[in-house]
Amino acid sequence: MAELLPLTEELSCSICLEPFKEPVTTPCGHNFCRSCLDETWAVQGPPFRCPQCRTSYQVRPQLHKNTVLCSVVERLAIVEQARAPGDGWTPPVRAAAPSTVAQVACDHCLKEPAVKTCFVCTASFCQEHLRPHLDSPAFRDHPLQPPVRDLQRRKCPQHNRLRDFFCPEHGECICHVCVIEHKTCSPMSLSQASADLENKLRYKLTIMYSQINGASKALEDVQARQQGVQEATNRKIEQLRQEYLEIKALIDASEASSTRKIKEEEKRVHSKLDTIHQVLLKKKSEIQALKEKIEDGLKEGDEFEFLEKASKLQGIVTKPVYVPKVELDHELIHCVYQGTLDLKNELKRATRQLQERKPKEAPGPGNP
Repeated sequence: MAELLPLTEELSCSICLEPFKEPVTTPCGHNFCRSCLDETWAVQGPPFRCPQCRTSYQVRPQLHKNTVLCSVVERLAIVEQARAPGDGWTPPVRAAAPSTVAQVACDHCLKEPAVKTCFVCTASFCQEHLRPHLDSPAFRDHPLQPPVRDLQRRKCPQHNRLRDFFCPEHGECICHVCVIEHKTCSPMSLSQASADLENKLRYKLTIMYSQINGASKALEDVQARQQGVQEATNRKIEQLRQEYLEIKALIDASEASSTRKIKEEEKRVHSKLDTIHQVLLKKKSEIQALKEKIEDGLKEGDEFEFLEKASKLQGIVTKPVYVPKVELDHELIHCVYQGTLDLKNELKRATRQLQERKPKEAPGPGNP
């Protein structure tokens, strides 16, 4: 997997940090998921800027699908799926079916523990009462299985037959009579369906681990950006404070107004980033919870119990992490700062003119 890591990073969207999904190319040559770029520009509005190089477009560019890049991403996904999960992660192993010899009683004598269960007779038998199945040719076509608990629960409530098939289209176990009603579906044996769903859940689990890693990186990025916003505003406020030291006695109110505008801008951006941070935390928590459920499901040894849980978990869809672009309004900050410089120069000019006029306006000795 290590040799594919650089290629994986090159084939990841810089907005959602996930492999490209329907990649499109901007006029400046950068690639993004179509949905990520659409959502970013919908929030941003005109002028539309490239999230990577910040190139500005007054009119929203026409985007076209990058078919070559899409094909490469699909091929990489197939390669990654075929490889065993690595990077220190070991998929959970399903527990073996527990031994139930001492837990299932013989249905004939109700005393001795059962050693086999007959799915044709739908009953479990101890060693003594199993003899007819072993000795008599009449029971030769009765398949015997290890003792099974709660056979009644495994029966089809409609046809009173054991449910020994699974319908993927409806996500339920069915009996051989139900197969006729599901003729347009693709029923399969319990063991085959269990193996198929287990493989799908394992693959889904690898994707979820990747999404969790993406969410963690996104959270770190948001925290770093919050720190950067705070440092940027602190530096600008300090510059303003140095300028106002010269004119503080005359324009205390102006200094307070300018500082308030920048603080409000910081609060606005910080609030948006904090909201994004909370959403990411919640999404990560939801994915983590679903991951734990899948891991618990994969430890279920009983195929029947596993299929009932796995079919529900397989239907739950998780979405990749999306972090919209939120930045300080540097134009606003620059205008505030430039206004301060202009005001200082204007005050200096006015003060100098006033000082130059004083000798002329001062009354002479002979003047009243």
